[in-house]
Amino acid sequence: MLDTASQPDVAASAPRRRRDEFLLPAALLVAYAVLLLWNLSVPQPVDHSRYMDAARSFPSRPADPIFNHQYLRIGLTAPTAVVMRFFGYSEVTYHAFPVAAALLLFASVYAIGRMLFGRLVGGVSAVVLACIGIVVVAGTELLPDLPATALFTAAVALAVAVRHRLLARRRLWLVVIGVLMGWSYLVREFIVFVWPLVPVLLWRRIGRWDTLWAFVPVALTGVGETVFNAWLYHDPLARLHAGSGLGDLPSRPEVAKTFHNLPLWVYLWRLPQQLAILPEGPGLLLLLALTLGAGALCAVRLVRAWTRRGHTPSERPADGEPAERESVSTDGGPVGGPYVRRAGVFALWIAMLWVPLTLLGGVLDPAHPKLRLQLLRYWYPLFPAFVLGGVAVLWLLARAVRLPERVRSAAPAVVVCCVGLAVTGLSVLGLPGKPGWAGSPRVSSDALPEFRAWLTRSGARTVWTDTKLYRIIPIYFVSPTGHRVWRGHLRPLTGAGQPAAGDYVVAYSVGSDACPRCGDAARLALPGIPSTWHQVLTSHDHLLHVWQVG
Repeated sequence: MLDTASQPDVAASAPRRRRDEFLLPAALLVAYAVLLLWNLSVPQPVDHSRYMDAARSFPSRPADPIFNHQYLRIGLTAPTAVVMRFFGYSEVTYHAFPVAAALLLFASVYAIGRMLFGRLVGGVSAVVLACIGIVVVAGTELLPDLPATALFTAAVALAVAVRHRLLARRRLWLVVIGVLMGWSYLVREFIVFVWPLVPVLLWRRIGRWDTLWAFVPVALTGVGETVFNAWLYHDPLARLHAGSGLGDLPSRPEVAKTFHNLPLWVYLWRLPQQLAILPEGPGLLLLLALTLGAGALCAVRLVRAWTRRGHTPSERPADGEPAERESVSTDGGPVGGPYVRRAGVFALWIAMLWVPLTLLGGVLDPAHPKLRLQLLRYWYPLFPAFVLGGVAVLWLLARAVRLPERVRSAAPAVVVCCVGLAVTGLSVLGLPGKPGWAGSPRVSSDALPEFRAWLTRSGARTVWTDTKLYRIIPIYFVSPTGHRVWRGHLRPLTGAGQPAAGDYVVAYSVGSDACPRCGDAARLALPGIPSTWHQVLTSHDHLLHVWQVG
């Protein structure tokens, strides 16, 4: 028999196909990296700066136990501490891990869509998710929610690849899946609610002994964290105790009334309610509804199969047959069957997090919710699910419509791309009264780097600022890569001390969302500017002002 794989034309075409396969995702990933680096978010003097403090002193306990839960998220603070060792207390340290996580999330979403439905669904899903305004901002700010989502989504992508037998050395990749899941927990604890999705995907695809290869890294993560907490906090369950008390942390009255003692329907409706606030909200709600619709259809089919004492068709291939090769085909093939079940998996993903978060967020105990459901970052682990599921259902519906032969093949691409462009456009540009992220000072303000450039040549010895800007401005006393550019003294504007003649005073973000806490604190610290102060700098965006005390 002829071995056609060894023939020159066939052998040469295989590497070419592999290059073509990775060309599109590589180009999209590079474009997204440029977008993130071009729109780095302004550091914030709240949780963000606490994680920087935790990384600077890692491993350590905070002086105030109220911040224990931030110091305990060592999956975020430990990598940041490693970067800080090389780049100091700098912009690179602040942005490095979030940007890497955002790129991992982008690649994982593309891979899941590609393996289950094809390049079109994978590419559009990745672009839509990546361009959601809050995801763009979260992709460059030091918070745990998006990195935990990225690590788990990467584990899901690898589980899908193992399920479809697309990876050699399966046991090695099972170990990687376990490491990613354990790491995601160390970053954000309630990511464990969606962990069961991974064993669901691997069900009947790996042997029972093979599951140990994924389970052992997860178990070692739990044991290691328990030992670490016992050593540092003298409490093996410190992470559990800190995480379960988040809802009882002190809150301003106007904040507390937004999540305490509310009607039941408010807690149940939190996710769609908060999505609707976004400029791209209508598109996201459509994708969420389509995903849940696919899940409902799958549930109905399962109930019918159960009542008839039948069995749903198995996706497991016979011995010796290729594993689900139709999953990577974008033309032809049945619209129902496996494709619908795959879309329904994303509804299961949503339910795994929506149910426990809603219960803990106020349904079980409205007087003492465990978390504030109005914070959309708590819902980030669901974003890949409903974006992938919604885009996939759109693709399936477009394939199901009976159209003339001339337009049948192009209809799915047109429908999916039009919806994707609409959602992405709303995310970037916004609506009247709801601006998109492209014009937000949170990602467009260069005032603080401009201040650093002025500080380098100013000769200033003492700089005063409000207590909030005081927490983040040291990042700009060094270059982006950590080289020290100013060695003066920074002082907070409090009742205990006031600037002397010749000192400099800085105010930032008054009336802007670049750093709302900084603006509020500046207004309180500087209710009026004395006539003896001379303004020496105003940033190009008019958000930062520097005065010299006369």
